[in-house]
Amino acid sequence: MQKILKFNFGVLTRPKLHIYDKGSKHTPSGIRATIHGGTSFSGIYMGGILGNIGSELIFPHNHQYNYEDHVRELKTTSGPGQNWLLHDMNYDNKEMIEWTMKNSNVVVNLLGPRKHLKNRKDFEWINITVPKRIAEACAKNPGVIRLIHFSACGANPHAESLDLQTKYIGEQEVLNAFPNATIFRPSVMVGDNDDFAYHWQVQKRYFHNFNIVPDNCQAKRQPIFVQDVAQAMLNALKMPETIGQTYELGGPHVYTLLECYEMFHNIVQRPPKLAHIDKQLLLKIAQYIPNWKYFNIDYILKHGDDMVVQAGSKTIDDLCVRPLSLTQALQNIFWDIQARYGGSSELYER
Repeated sequence: MQKILKFNFGVLTRPKLHIYDKGSKHTPSGIRATIHGGTSFSGIYMGGILGNIGSELIFPHNHQYNYEDHVRELKTTSGPGQNWLLHDMNYDNKEMIEWTMKNSNVVVNLLGPRKHLKNRKDFEWINITVPKRIAEACAKNPGVIRLIHFSACGANPHAESLDLQTKYIGEQEVLNAFPNATIFRPSVMVGDNDDFAYHWQVQKRYFHNFNIVPDNCQAKRQPIFVQDVAQAMLNALKMPETIGQTYELGGPHVYTLLECYEMFHNIVQRPPKLAHIDKQLLLKIAQYIPNWKYFNIDYILKHGDDMVVQAGSKTIDDLCVRPLSLTQALQNIFWDIQARYGGSSELYER
């Protein structure tokens, strides 16, 4: 009887990634990872969890000097001689992209738009063109077994935010070029120097203890601790069944933005102060002034969008991680803020 052969064209046939994670920073883990976007807020956490088990790490970046704070802290992610900082990275040069992962078996893409971007062309370049080039380089290199591509919760081709629109298109381009890719869609991540809790702190500092809001703050958020996202990434590398899958990563609870603001103020024991300004007025102001990290067009547009895990999607539970709640995560990063606002060490005793 003739046998019927079945082929799965959705996933590339590549060797399995073997990981040894029972050692230390000086024990080879079997991972040699190229991490694009390592100088981002989450870069040191993703590099740290891989470097802590003895992985070799390569960090391409386009900062001019390796002694800048966002760059030099990456040297602490792994043991001496186990990471390399490649400065003057040019993502318009496809050969350079291929060279950065020449000997790697894992590639992580954390690249995202800088806060000063205003026009669609710039968003398309960093969210679509560059990820596509990275995925094509992975497909061209037979040694690359896994690609972890970070998108964003709420990515949608019909979203008002250009960032969320282009991130969705970028996901499709990555999967088309490298079907083995695993897509992560984290909700707002909380950690040291993040774009959520730290964003709130800096706005208060610059706007005389006020936070600028364009609406009634009823949009939903599902904050997740950045170290839980890092653990989810490591678990995904250990689980072959995550190949070609998309995961929406959110914390255990959903809050409105107003509830988040109230929670922040409760921790530092200060009353909330929200400056409600018309959204259209804020957009006009943002168009005529330089975009600032803590006040920009994308922040205004995203403020009214829900960023929560969609029903029926694969979540962080499928990656065997039990995430911290927002209150637990904030206690890990708010000690210095408590001291600053309290003016003494009494807050530690309450």
